[in-house]
This record gives sequence, structure tokens and C-alpha cells, in this order.
Amino acid sequence: MDFNTAKIILSNLRERIDTISDGRYRLEGVITQKELNALDFLLSDALHEQPSSILVSPTKPLQQSKEPAKAPEVLEPAEPVIEPEPVVEVELDLSVLDLPECGSTYRVCLDFGTAMSKATFVNDNEDADLEQIHVLQLGIPGDQENIDYNMLISSLFIDNEGRIWFGYNAIEQSQAELEGGSQRLDNIKRWLSEGNLSASVEKNHNPTSLDISYEHIVLAYLAFFTWTVNEALAVDVSELDVPRNFMRRFAMPCFPRANASEVERKLKRLLGEAQVLADTFKDEIHKGLLLTRFLSAVNQLRASNRSYSFIDRSITEPLGVAGSSLSWRSAINSLSLVVDIGAGTSDFSLYRLHVVVDEYGDVDTSKTVAMEVDKSARGITEAGNHLDQILKAFILNRAGITASHPKFINIAYHLERDIRNHKETLFNTGAVFIVLYNDETVEISLEEFLSHDAVKAFETSLRNTMVDILESVDPSFIDWVQINPTRRLVVVLTGGGAALPMAQQLAKGTLLVNGSNVAVAAAKAFPTWLEQDYPDLEQDYPRIAVSLGGARKNLIQAKGVATTTGSGIGGHKLESIPISGN
Repeated sequence: MDFNTAKIILSNLRERIDTISDGRYRLEGVITQKELNALDFLLSDALHEQPSSILVSPTKPLQQSKEPAKAPEVLEPAEPVIEPEPVVEVELDLSVLDLPECGSTYRVCLDFGTAMSKATFVNDNEDADLEQIHVLQLGIPGDQENIDYNMLISSLFIDNEGRIWFGYNAIEQSQAELEGGSQRLDNIKRWLSEGNLSASVEKNHNPTSLDISYEHIVLAYLAFFTWTVNEALAVDVSELDVPRNFMRRFAMPCFPRANASEVERKLKRLLGEAQVLADTFKDEIHKGLLLTRFLSAVNQLRASNRSYSFIDRSITEPLGVAGSSLSWRSAINSLSLVVDIGAGTSDFSLYRLHVVVDEYGDVDTSKTVAMEVDKSARGITEAGNHLDQILKAFILNRAGITASHPKFINIAYHLERDIRNHKETLFNTGAVFIVLYNDETVEISLEEFLSHDAVKAFETSLRNTMVDILESVDPSFIDWVQINPTRRLVVVLTGGGAALPMAQQLAKGTLLVNGSNVAVAAAKAFPTWLEQDYPDLEQDYPRIAVSLGGARKNLIQAKGVATTTGSGIGGHKLESIPISGN
């Protein structure tokens, strides 16, 4: 470290020191490793060889400033920011590519979520009628069982030593460095939908001098995700000795068709590479993986064309939810609109479900129709994260804090870090009391938040999307609902935002579709077949429904039909389309 770099680091440290009421001084947070290194440098013999001007005289006490403290100034340190460690040759573990082809009697569906990632294993037990379902306990290898056993935090952080941290460890490491370090990446999935994977990672997320793209970030997280799946399988279903080239499916949001095809191709390759990288770094990926080693492995891996046949197919997120709702052993006849409100996107899709069971209790595939309705898949960005930002702005406005506030950066940073917890408290208890970074307090009731114009606009956007879908599909589907006064359009609410009041309103009353009122009703929050066979999944079901449905043997066809559909059920005009299975 040179003198100028140490000066920059300690300048930011000095700005974080506040004066308290009795005239003494307080330092928020912890001293980062970079700040400690800078202090050690200035106290070493190297100091005698540097210019005599230093940040704070060691013999002169700190003077209480009469001016309000300023927010930490963002200073651009001299390049390179951090010199990466010399590249150590990495020996790739390619053994997964040499394994005998794995059968399809069991599958894993990976749900790479904006906030949390999930995975479910399903085994087709030939000796029993019951599917063997295991929601994998990813939180245990992910070091976050104190938060959740089944879900993995979708976060990544590159520290000041050039190491990549994942999940809960990414949160801990970023909080340890606080404002003195780089920022954590909490929405890795967004670069898939925005189509800019090739863009370089900004310096606020990458403190090293290495040029990395967001595709590298996504791949690194998928390698960690895959590693946790491998570790969980070895424990949760150890009796099956599942080979590492197990068949896997993966969930995707409802992108436009052209985007969906491109993202699916990209994810198939990335998930295949992720398995090789998970094997290669199995002993270090959860301890802070050196970015230089990761890049070396990726470059070697991509030096040759490779095939990953164990990556099966994608499913849309609503399709997975719809698939999890069916027992495939009971008769059903409905038109169902799935609304999956996640953290980054809200995804919608309409399904015509007509499952016919014969006298022996088996599905009659010649008469069964289970399909995604053509032109009904939509995705919007108004979702959980959008509501987080509305709440954050609401809190700052209530406190009268704007960008001109001397500590705006600090206040906004700490509020952003805790906003999800504040939102959960608000919706679970009806009110939330927040202490801001500058010790100012704000109290907000759920009633006043729900009456906020931006929150009302959020609900309106969800409802308008539902109506737009119903007005875009063949009119015969709506005719089928309206022809019988006892029928309802079934609304299946799922995802982390399913319990939100504005989401619950979507499944009540009627919708005005092409000038006519269509009655709606909420689907049972926890499907009957799971209630009977897997009652312990009830609490987690809204979050794991996608991966559960996507891993099952029978899948709803993600295809529509060109002819009239819904109104033809009774008159045999509807083309019977077999369910998809393995």
C-alpha cells in the first residue's frame, strides 16, 4: 500500500466519526480490513519515508466541528484499486462429463430467485403411488439455517481481498466492510431479464482491477447454488446415492418468447458449467473463492466446446406453480390464472385444467387437458422489490430527508439494508417503528401505507395485467367460465408476495373483461393433495411451489391451441392434449 491510498482510505474513516451530545466521538460500524491495513501502514517504519503531511495529527485532539457532518465522499483511488493475487493454475474437475447417462426417474428443479433460490428433488417411486418429494435443505450447506433451512439467499459480494462470497456469507462480509468496501449484489437475476450479461461489473461492485462481466457474476452464483444442491442431496436423499449428472430443470420468469429462448439457451450452458465449477471448487467455494482462481477455471472450461446433457428443460414460474397444485390422481375441471409475486418480477399465466380420472384412479390421458393458454404468459417488474422501494421513499419522505441531507448516503444505505425486514414487520404486525442512521425515528401504520398513491398504483398494475391477459386470449375461455353461474376464474396466488393485502384483493369479486364481469375466486392456499401427503410443506409452499411443480413427473404442457378451447369442453370441440411426462 502506498501513502496516497492510505490517505484516501483514512479520509473516509474520518468522515464516519460523529460527535455525540457530550462532546465525545463515535464511530458507527466496524473497522474494515482495508482501514486497519491503512492504519498499520501509517504506524509502520514506512511512515518515516513518506511526506510529513498526514490526515490527523497524533498530538492534536480532534476538534468538535461546528459544521454538520458531511456524508462520506466517494473518492476514486488510483488504479489499480486492488492488485489481484497471482493466478494459480486451476485443475478442472471434469469427471461429471464422463459419468454414465443418468436416468429420469428422479429430477431436481432449480428456482434461481431474485431474493431466495430454492430446489426440489422428486423421485418416481415405482413401488408406491406417492411421489417422493424432498425440498432440499440448501440453508444448511449455505450457512444460513438460522434464517431458513430450505431457501438460499441470492446475494454475492466481492471483498477487498478479491474473494467472492455467496448467500448469507455475502451479507456478513459486506456488513463487516460497510461503507469502506464495495457494495453487495442482491439482485443477480436481473441481468438475465435485462439482456446485458456482457456488460462489465461497475467498480462499486468489483473493487479489483480485473475486468469481469455480469455473466461471470451469474455463473459464480449458479456454481455456489449447484454446490449447495449437491451437498443437500448427499444428506437429504443419501440412500439413493444420486450421481452428480442428475437430470435438472430450471425455472424462468415469463419473458417475451424471443427473450425466453435466448435466456433458456444461455442458462442451459451456465448451469452445465456451474456443475463443473461446483466440483472444481467444492472445498473452497463457501469460504471465499478467489476471483483469480474462478476466472482461470472459467477460461479453461470455455476453451473447448462442451455438452451438458443433464440440463433438461426450462419451465415458466407460473407453470411450475400450476403443476404443484395438481395431484394428478384427482379429477379437476377449471380455468386457473396463476399470479406469482416474487421479489424481482410478478409473473402471470392462464391454464385450462381438465384432469379426468378413470374408475381405477388413474389419469385418463386420452381425455385429460392440462395446458398453458396461448398468449397468456406475462411478466412485470412491479413485485416485492418494487414495494420495498416505495416503502423506502415513504420513510425518507416522512422523516423529511432528501438528497441534500448531509448524511443522506449513510441514512439511505442503512435503510436499504434493512428495508425487507421493515416491510415484513409492517405487514405482519400492522405498524413499523424505524430508527434511522442519524437516530431520527419514524413510525408508519399499515393503513396509511396501503392508502399511499404508489401502493395503490402497484395493485392497479397487477389487476390491469390480469385483465389484459384475459382480453388477449381466445374469448371461448371466458365464455366457459360465464356459461355456468357456479363457475369462477380461479386465481392462484403464490410467491413471497402472495400474502400481501394488494395481492389478496386480486382474488376477490369480479374482473371487467371485454365489457363483461367475470367472477373470480381464490384457490386453496395449500393444495389438498399436499395437505394429505406432505403437511409439513404448508408454511414454505408459496415460496417452493415453482421448484416443486417443475420437478414432478407430469408437467403441464406450455403450449396453447389455435382453435376454440374452453367453451368446447362439453361439446368435444377441445383438442385433447396429453400431459407431458418422463
